[in-house]
Parts: sequence; structure tokens; C-alpha cells
Amino acid sequence: MCIRHQTMKYKFTLTLKLLLLGSFFAVQAETSEKNYLPSSSFNASYSFKEGRCKIKINNLYGFINRDGSILIPCKFDYASDFQNGFSIVKKDNKYGLILKNGVNSTPMIYDYLEPFQGNRALFKKDGKYGYLNLMGEEVIENKYAFARAFKNDLAIITVNNRTGFINRDGKIIISPKYDLANSFSEGLAPVMKNGKWGYVNAKDELVIRFKFKAASAFKDGLATVIYDKKTLIINKKGNAKSKKSFDNVSEFVKGYALCYKDGKYGIISKKGELKISGLNKMKQSNNGLYAFSRNDLWGYMLPTGEEIATPTFSSVGDFYDGLAKVQIDQKYGFINEQGNVVIPIIYDSANDFSEGLVSVKINNDYFFLDQDGIEQLVFSLDSTSVAEKIIVKVNQNKLLYNDGKLVTASLD
Repeated sequence: MCIRHQTMKYKFTLTLKLLLLGSFFAVQAETSEKNYLPSSSFNASYSFKEGRCKIKINNLYGFINRDGSILIPCKFDYASDFQNGFSIVKKDNKYGLILKNGVNSTPMIYDYLEPFQGNRALFKKDGKYGYLNLMGEEVIENKYAFARAFKNDLAIITVNNRTGFINRDGKIIISPKYDLANSFSEGLAPVMKNGKWGYVNAKDELVIRFKFKAASAFKDGLATVIYDKKTLIINKKGNAKSKKSFDNVSEFVKGYALCYKDGKYGIISKKGELKISGLNKMKQSNNGLYAFSRNDLWGYMLPTGEEIATPTFSSVGDFYDGLAKVQIDQKYGFINEQGNVVIPIIYDSANDFSEGLVSVKINNDYFFLDQDGIEQLVFSLDSTSVAEKIIVKVNQNKLLYNDGKLVTASLD
């Protein structure tokens, strides 16, 4: 079991000093009074993605690697997690893309950017939307009043308040003629015409006629629609899978979905069978389990109703890397998919697991734990830090930074 004082995996300790200078961080006259910094001066409560993790120092973002070394200095007003080798960053109110080594892939000229999907990234410039390729080149001109990210090789675009689809070369596949549309999924896309929703295929052939007030994307061969004030589950022929109607139905995950009717929650199968009903609070987890509440405490159950974690938690989260964050009395820990506590519920805050690590916090110290609860990295804000010189201890090696650039490095 992991506690704060167990032996560190890394025997050496490093201290990281970050010096952020500027007009805002003017050097102050020395006084006998201690300059206490807000906890927001340093934040390491983020997740590893593609071997990189954000940190924030004095409201500026940078990235560390799994050894705790700063790879990209804290100089951005915003930074997204890395995805497909890129991070979206913001500086001086403009966005751009950087690579995992911190080199700019694009200039910082965009008003809006989304992560790459289908080897294309949606951008907005001069009030219009277009798309970048993986080289950072504008391969589809910014000429659309509205557009969405690519999904299944097609993207939604809007021209003259009409909605259609283009392919990755920018060629129009379905001409802009619909009121609204959602992305293709399992070969069909929900589209609206004259205020009613139906479904078309990639050839723009009408597969399910326009008759629904609302329509979701298909998943596992089923979609949720609203027809005649009833929420129904339909197949790809447009036929209802169950005679039962609901106020709302979630997406199906592993053959089951969360349903809601008359203020109560339940679970329905793909065959339309109601497995569970009459619960006051439920949440669908991302791994096919269901969180449920009893007497204001939360637990987990299988879609069949079998409880795997008795309701004992103030709050519960989704499962990532097989573990879910749980809370008792303002403290956080983690349970596995069998409902067993595997990381003690002792932390003031906790993120979600990603790439086998999770960031947790006690007081002003951040710990990156592995799935066994063993500390791999420890970050702490040094008590001698002042606004113009933030000192962050990272397993005790000292590095001094000035304006985001390495000046000296020394070992104590």
C-alpha cells in the first residue's frame, strides 16, 4: 500500500527552480514579512498523454516527461493535452500547434483550433473555418461559416445556413441542403430537413424518412429518437426495438443503455428488455458498469443489477486504466473494477488515470502514482518561493530557469 513516506522509486531527488520575470513579476523590496503565494502559483494536477504532462506555474503552461524533467517551458496561456503528436497552445490570444519537442508546427495565428481527427485539424481564422494537415498546412481553405471535425472521413460544413458534408480533400460529398446534421456513424448520419430528422447514407440516399423531433447517432446498431413526444430506440431500418417509451435514453455501451422515465432511472438491453428500474440516481460508466446512489451514497453495479461496490462513497468517477476515482469525506482514492479499494482514500484531490499514472495532491504536494499506488514523482512548491521566483521541488535536483530558458543546473 502506498503512503507519502514510502521509499521513492527514484533514489535521486531533484529541485526545479523556475524563474519567471517580467513587468508583472517586478522584484519586490525585501521585508521581514513572508510573501505567501496562492496555491494557484503551481499546479501539477494533470494527466500524462503521449508521454507528456502539463504543469502550470504562475498561470503559464508547459510540459514535463515521465522523469519529471521540463521538456517545454511554462510560457503558454493555454495548452491542450498531446494528441496524435500535437498540442494546441495559446499565446497573446492566438492559437497554434506545437510538436512533442516544443517546436511550433504552425504559426500562432488562429482564433480557434481543434485536435486532429482523420489527419485533419479544424481551425478558424478571419471568421471562417478550414482544415490543416499533419504538416500544419492549410489544405482546406477557411471559407465556411461553420464546420466540425472529421469523423469517418467526412466533415460537416455550413454554407449559406445550409449543412452538408465534405471529404478530406475538401470535395463536397453531400451538398449543403439540410437544416442541421450530425456526424456519420456506422454508415448513417442524422440530418434535419424542414424541422424533422431522418437518416441518410454517404451517397445522400434517404434510409430512414424525416419524421423525428430529435435523433442520435447509431451505436451498436441502435439509435435514440424522439417521435410523437416519446423517446424510442430504433434499428437501422427505423423500427422501434421496444414498445416501451422513455423520457431519455443514453448511448448503448456493451449492449446496454441508461434509460430515464418519470423521474426514475433504469437499464435497458439492446433487445429492449428493461433490466433495472426505479432508481433515483444513476450514471453510465465508460466501461459498461453503472454507478448508482442509495441514501445519498454511491456504488457500482453490473447492467444485470448485481452490485460490485456497495454504496459507501460521496462521489464516484469513470474507470480509466481499470481504476475509478472515489470520494469519502472530502478525501479521494481509487477502486478497481471488482469494487476493491486499491489506492487509499487519503488524498485532497485526484485526477483520472492515464498511461498508467495519476496525479494526486496532499496539501501543496503533488504525487504521480502508478496503478499499485507507488509514488513515481513528487512535486512540491518550495516555502521560499516568491512571486518573481517560483521554486518547485521535483525529487530534489535543482534546475534554474530564467524566462523559460535553462540558465544553470546544479545538484545538491
